[in-house]
Amino acid sequence: MTRSFLADQVPVDTLDRVLDCARRVPSAGNTQGFDFVVLEGTETSLYWDVTLPLGRREKFRWQGLLRAPVLVTVWADADAYVRRYSEPDKTGSGLGDGIEAWATPYWVVDGGFAAMTMQLAAINEGLGVLFFGMFNFAPKLAEVLGVPSSRVPIGTIALGWPDEADQELGRSTSIDRRPLEGDIASVVHRGHW
Repeated sequence: MTRSFLADQVPVDTLDRVLDCARRVPSAGNTQGFDFVVLEGTETSLYWDVTLPLGRREKFRWQGLLRAPVLVTVWADADAYVRRYSEPDKTGSGLGDGIEAWATPYWVVDGGFAAMTMQLAAINEGLGVLFFGMFNFAPKLAEVLGVPSSRVPIGTIALGWPDEADQELGRSTSIDRRPLEGDIASVVHRGHW
């Protein structure tokens, strides 16, 4: 996780490899119901102008994040899953009846898979990454970026070359990881909780 970036551009071929990896993740019914809006260089100001107006930027704790040369917003399309599961090979599932039929919103799951894969691909390219939410700014961001109002925000990924001289850790890094297994607080529960 990188919170401070150098302002150096990410080469187009490097960015394209990262995006290509992310678009290839498995998705329910091979629906591929996610989209990326990629902002590079000065375009990133479109994002920051909505989420962190100029008057608030000078007090922002993670100044190095504002130098990230690439911001990718990830959006999910629930309607794509309803359309896909209305097709002949999927109608038996009943999931084409509307998003209410889905106990698990796979558009969010698959969008999250794409975001994670994008981050791992970026790390493999030597880039720094940081995933963060759009929170209550998502509707305004969608408007500014031309994203259809039906899309569900998954999050934002900052990409760029990490600034090794400025790697302040966040407060959450002091929280220990849950144990793999062995007690009630474990992550893994074999056979029963």
